[in-house]
Amino acid sequence: MTDRAREETREDAIRPVPALAGFLLFAFTLIVPSPAGFSGAAWPVLGLTAWMACWWALEAVPLAATALLPLLVVPILWSAFNLDDPAAVLGEYANASVFLILGGLLLAIAMERCDLHKRVAYNIVVRLGDHPRQLILGVMIASAFISMWVSNTSTTLMMLPVATSIAMLLVPHGGIDDRSIVNFRAALTLGVPYAATIGGLGTLIGTPTNALVQGFAARNFGIDLSFVDWLVFGIPTVLILLPTTWLILVRVALPFELPAIAGSREVVRGALAALGPMSAAERRVATIAALTALAWITRPLLNEIPGLAGISDTVIAIAAGTILYLIPSGMRRGEALLDSASMARVPWDVLLLFGGGLALAAAIQVSTLSSTLGQGLAVLGDWPLWALTLAIVAVLVFWTELNSNVAAAATFMPILAALAAATSHAPLSLIVPAAMAASAGFMMPVGTPGNAIAFASGQVTMRQMIRAGALIDLAAIVVIACVGYYTVPLIGSLR
Repeated sequence: MTDRAREETREDAIRPVPALAGFLLFAFTLIVPSPAGFSGAAWPVLGLTAWMACWWALEAVPLAATALLPLLVVPILWSAFNLDDPAAVLGEYANASVFLILGGLLLAIAMERCDLHKRVAYNIVVRLGDHPRQLILGVMIASAFISMWVSNTSTTLMMLPVATSIAMLLVPHGGIDDRSIVNFRAALTLGVPYAATIGGLGTLIGTPTNALVQGFAARNFGIDLSFVDWLVFGIPTVLILLPTTWLILVRVALPFELPAIAGSREVVRGALAALGPMSAAERRVATIAALTALAWITRPLLNEIPGLAGISDTVIAIAAGTILYLIPSGMRRGEALLDSASMARVPWDVLLLFGGGLALAAAIQVSTLSSTLGQGLAVLGDWPLWALTLAIVAVLVFWTELNSNVAAAATFMPILAALAAATSHAPLSLIVPAAMAASAGFMMPVGTPGNAIAFASGQVTMRQMIRAGALIDLAAIVVIACVGYYTVPLIGSLR
């Protein structure tokens, strides 16, 4: 995959052989009797899990289409095995976490619609000097911050032109090593998607896998993982992994020695000036975003107020999204901050994929497959938590290099929950680091959409991406595992 057109073709194409292979995995569990230890619907649900995992991993059909399989299969299995109403499983498509993501997406779309995200990013970059390494750090800080609230892909699409403009200021001339120029441009280009990925780890709405954990924990363990709870783990991860990634890029993987770049600040100032004065729409969206963040942070206090006990992060997110449709933009008569066209920009396939992952997880729990898997994983009970966490994070980081982030998290979470039960570890101690690891693909263009966009720019070779990404993958494994080991027990829901 070298450009977005090829990426879209790759995602939409039907692959007959993988498609048939996935179905045969499910059919095998219908034909072959259940092995010892599998009771009721556990065996065919394992087949459904293998079917979905195969289709997700090999992209046999569009990812969102695979997410529809529980709607087709669960009612039939539940009827065949005389289980309770399948609505308990299929209702996960309307899980509160799905609507939390929807509210966050509406807020991000409003920011993009009025260019507020660009103004924030450019202001960060222009304040960090004109030395090449400082410029890369500035671009990465801006990308990471924006990605905490806006999708990683949108952040990359917005920031990469800025990075490319700065990179093109440095042309080969006497006294400058050509290799340093090449490495600088590659490091600056890769810094954008890498920082966007890292920033997305910081908040509950930063990337869908984070909210997937929230929905899974609420349904299966009754744990209310709030926006603030996630910050306990997310922010330290970002604060450690972001500068570590920067150092790896500029000192180890793609080292260079260059003087200050004349005109770099002018490029960013020019982009900032082109936005003009802060518009009324920007001010209003910024106010709503700030109030939303404040409400998320102070929700435990709000819940103590009589009549507000039922307020959740999802309610706050949907309230913000609704308000954006009611507040005038101040730009054109009768225009609100969001309109009907804005709703069409919501990536519904991501929400469907999210719901399908939760439905699969619920089916694994209800069918008793989770307890069966847990008994099989009991052999890992002697592993210390730090070693278990490190191994899980390592598997997920490299697994997600070739697989969808959400699909990987959805596939592994029920298994990890069973593993936690078998080893007497707190469920979130394994699930939260694993979900973050599922988003941390840095080595391959197919690892994340942002990687593919950066690779398509022509500023990065495959060899450069693999060399830098492999080192950052290793760093991410250590950082996520260590931060998770020490901070997840501090999350309020585990006290």
